[in-house]
Amino acid sequence: MPQDKLLHFALGVIACLAACVGAYIYGAVGLGALLAYTTTMIGVLYEGQQWIRKEGQVEWLDALATAAPGWLVWGLLILL
Repeated sequence: MPQDKLLHFALGVIACLAACVGAYIYGAVGLGALLAYTTTMIGVLYEGQQWIRKEGQVEWLDALATAAPGWLVWGLLILL
């Protein structure tokens, strides 16, 4: 896997941890949905800032790699 995709995946993992804190504090949204939403938004917004700042290469797979951990955790929570 290219280094860029691994970094995006790592950002998704960090976003999962931050969303866990948010879910604990607010408790209004299901944890899985919160994780999926947060990682997706971070991925999309990061690619958006790259496009706006004209830096890096904007790719939808980068946003997907960032969002994947949140969606995977949501799926695991549904199965458990």
